[in-house]
Amino acid sequence: MGEPAYRDVANAIRADIEERRLVEGDRLPTVRDLAQRFGVPTGTVAKAVDLLRADGVIVSRHGKGLYVRTFGRVLRSSPKRLAKSWWAEGKSIQDHDTNGRLRVVNVIVEEAPASEGIAEALGVPPGAAVLTRARRFAIEDRIVQTATSYIPLDVVAVAPAVGYTGPGPGGMYARMAEAGLGPETFRETLLCRMPTDGEAEALSLPRGTPVIAVTRHAYTSTRRCVEVNEMVLDASAYTLEYVFNA
Repeated sequence: MGEPAYRDVANAIRADIEERRLVEGDRLPTVRDLAQRFGVPTGTVAKAVDLLRADGVIVSRHGKGLYVRTFGRVLRSSPKRLAKSWWAEGKSIQDHDTNGRLRVVNVIVEEAPASEGIAEALGVPPGAAVLTRARRFAIEDRIVQTATSYIPLDVVAVAPAVGYTGPGPGGMYARMAEAGLGPETFRETLLCRMPTDGEAEALSLPRGTPVIAVTRHAYTSTRRCVEVNEMVLDASAYTLEYVFNA
């Protein structure tokens, strides 16, 4: 059995991009024109367009049409990206993945009441105030990730730079380590799902694009959790790699 017609259309448009008949920033023909070119109904072209948008190949600009968007996926390689030898030398964890391509769009640092799950992980009462660090990250003007860290206030008290919008070389883990509370173990859980409306808006996601929700717990040598980091990644922008010994 052959591919569905909409996939044939999507593959033909991909071929145009790969062979540079269409290049980044080019405007695609209208859905009606594409339907005429391929001899299919406009609904078939619309499904092909949805597929290409979900894969990050094209983007819709409101009122202006469809445009080519080429993008090199981020290779998020673990566990090396979280190695102490990396951030203790003053290097950014994000730079391990992107070699400087990624930048922080905005950082909001404030106190907020801990939810039940966050409170349990951090060992504080539910509703107790914790420090939150909410960030958005972009590559080439494309928002690819949001992240919110939750940190106990007594950790902030001994490592006050953790509460700065820019905690300095090596980030907040380096500042925690200087205060004797540096992470020794990390645990990450991943869940692939569709985004909430708020997540889709924050990441400017095309319709139908899934996200990868990553929750990281950072533990000291005494197994105290000093951070919970809830990240939401645009699934069309990342490849996750895990390398470990047998």
